Amino acid sequence: MNFTQKVIWAEIKLKVLESAMMLNDEYATDDVIAKLMEVVEILENTEPKGG
Repeated sequence: MNFTQKVIWAEIKLKVLESAMMLNDEYATDDVIAKLMEVVEILENTEPKGG
C-alpha cells in the first residue's frame, strides 16, 4: 500500500469513527448521514487497486 492509499484509508477510518462518536453524542441523524456520505464520496473518487 503506497502513501496515498494509506492517507485515504486513514481519512475513511477517521470519518467512520467521527460518525460513531456523533451517534454516541446524539447528533442529528442528518449530520451523521452527511458525515457518512463524505466516506461514500471518497470511495467513489478512489479507484480500487486491481489484484
